[in-house]
This record gives sequence, structure tokens and C-alpha cells, in this order.
Amino acid sequence: MQGALIVTVLSIAALFLVLTILIVVGKAWREFRDGWRRTRRRALEPLVLKYAHGSDASVFSAMGGAIAKRDRVVVEMILLDHVSRVRGIEHERLCRALDELGFVDRFLANLRGSRWFRRAKAAENLGLAGAKRATSQLAAALTDEVPEVRLRAAKALGLVGGRAAVFPLVNALTEPNRWSTIRIADILTGMGGEVVKELMDAFPKLNAHAKLAALDILGRIHALEAVPWLLSRLDDPESNVRARAAHALGAIGVVDAAPVLRKALTDAAWPVRAMAAKALGRVHDLEAIPALCVALRDREWWVRANAAEALKLAGPPGLEALEGVLEDADPYATHQACLMLQGAGILDRRVAELAGNGEMRSAATLVILRFVEAGQVSRLRELAATHAEATVREALTRLLPQETATGAAR
Repeated sequence: MQGALIVTVLSIAALFLVLTILIVVGKAWREFRDGWRRTRRRALEPLVLKYAHGSDASVFSAMGGAIAKRDRVVVEMILLDHVSRVRGIEHERLCRALDELGFVDRFLANLRGSRWFRRAKAAENLGLAGAKRATSQLAAALTDEVPEVRLRAAKALGLVGGRAAVFPLVNALTEPNRWSTIRIADILTGMGGEVVKELMDAFPKLNAHAKLAALDILGRIHALEAVPWLLSRLDDPESNVRARAAHALGAIGVVDAAPVLRKALTDAAWPVRAMAAKALGRVHDLEAIPALCVALRDREWWVRANAAEALKLAGPPGLEALEGVLEDADPYATHQACLMLQGAGILDRRVAELAGNGEMRSAATLVILRFVEAGQVSRLRELAATHAEATVREALTRLLPQETATGAAR
């Protein structure tokens, strides 16, 4: 019994000793390998960069006619590292080197591999290599069972570019995962104008959240050629589509869209009214000022807030209209006007005018009294206690309600 126990203990000790030796040997090997690769990189990197910046017809000629098998890993690392940093002719030459040396073929083989992390890495590398001939394989990878592979394939297609890469990405917007849709939308946005026609053509076949993503993309890339199409989307039976179309038109900033956006301020769905108000602010449509003042009375807070912001963005005419709204009987409208005028610095300017004379002082007094009537006195209370001008502090103390003035004096 005791002998068996000793044998067991010695066996376990031997196992731990073997494992320790393997770990030490493995670490030593990795350190040796990495050190060797760093040494070879210092020797090979100037040759690769010479090809990228030079006139050699082939990377082989730039590197002396041949690349040793053991150096291929190092050369691959150098090419992938630098191809992501440069643009223009240098980028094209490095991409061509990756293909010429057979790395693209190896990436394609790995893209069909059984291990998901190798497929994901292969997709990423194909994108860095700008491998246009891999477009169909990357498109197929968009249906991979592993989300990480799908996302890296989508990013690679965005880097590869071209109309052939756009179509599968547009279809991928229909991913059930909302996060995936956002990522793919970012990729399509980065591709710029080449995605516009594909988005418009595919729109009727997209699902609900893909349609909204498509409209956002058109707005983010400022697709002027899509403006007529976006205007027609304001008649879509789906309210979310109408709202996003209005938002996209505002993001593009086309003044010609203003009449249709003014009409959308009366849409039955409040998200459409809210986005129309926001868009009108972005296009600085002065003709919309009366309609935006009416929108300040809307029963929905987002509509009122966006209308107030749009009036502020309209400049002096809009700010003047906001001061006029202070006399409105609707408390929601006056509240939004107070918030926007205070945020724009108009209230502080009016307070400073209390130190003046005549019409200026009278106009300032009237505005301040409107703030008091609306109950928006926190900033006035602060100024009554801290303003640099004694005459202004005294005037504010008289205009504020007695309990407020007393609080300010304290």
C-alpha cells in the first residue's frame, strides 16, 4: 500500500517535471523564433519597401530573384503590416506582391478551412490584400455560421471595393443581428458613392431594419444623386421610412428639399414631424419659420425640441421668432422657446441690455418678464446675484418675483 502511494507521488512529480520542461523549452523556442524573425525583418524590410517605392516590375527582382521558404512568413508579416498604412501606388504594389508571392491563394484556402478563427483571419487578410478576385468567396463567407467570420468578410469586401462587392454587402444589411447591421452600414458608408445605386435598387426587397439602415447610409455619404429618390420616400406608407428619409435629406442639406419637408411637418406620425423639423434646421430654411413656430405646440416633446433647435439654427430671424413665441398661450411652446433662447445666449444678452436706455431696455425687460411668467427663472436668479453690473442686478431684483429675488440676494 505504501509502495503504491510512493509510486503515485513519483509519477505525478515526473509528470509535472516533464510539463515544466516542455513549457520552458516551448518558451525558449518561441523567443528564439521571434528573435530570428526580428533579425530577418530588419534585413528584408528595406527590400520590400524598395519595391513598394521603386520601379521594379516584380517583388522577386527587388529581393534578388528569390525568397527563401523560411523567409516567407516574415515577408508576409512585412507586407500585411505596411499595406494597411500606405495609399496610392505603394498600396497597389504591395497588394500585387501579396498576390504574386502566393499569399492570396493561401488566404483563399484558409477561408475554406474548418477552424473559424483561421477563416476570420483569412477574410481580414484578403481585405488588406485588396484581392478583387476573392470577392465571390468573401461574399459566400457572409453566410458563415460564425458571426466574427461574417463581419470580417464584410469588412474585407468594403476594402476590396467595386460594384461586385457592394451587392452582397447590401443584402447583408438584412442580418437579424442589429449590431451586425450597424457594422455593415458603417462599411458601406466608407465605400462612398459606389453604393448609392445598389442601395436604391435593392431597397424594395430589404427588410424593415435594412431599409432604415440604407436611408441612413445615403444621408451619411451625402448622396446628392439620391435626393429625388429620397423625396419620393416621404410618401412611403411606412412611417419609419418617411422619418429616416427626412433625416437623410437634412443630413445631405439640400435646400430644394425644403418645401416637401415643410409639408412633412404635418405628417400624422410624430417621428416624421420630428425628423422633418430637424432637417429644416439643417437646411436653414427661413420660409419654414412660421411652420416651425406652430410645431412648437406639438403634443410630442421630440417635435417641439427639434422645431426649437431648427429655429435657433435659422439665425437672427429664427431667434426673433422664438422671442415672439414667448407670448404664446401654449405653455409647452413657451417652455421650448425659453430653453433655446437661454442656450443660445440670448437671455444673457437681454439681461445685459437692462443697463441701457430707451427702447433697448424696454425690449429686454419685456423678454425677461416673459421668462418670469413661464417660470424659467433659474438663470435669472443666478445673474441677479452674480452679474458684474450693479444696475443690472438691481433691475433683475425688481423684475423677479419677491421670493425669488430674496433667494438671489442670499
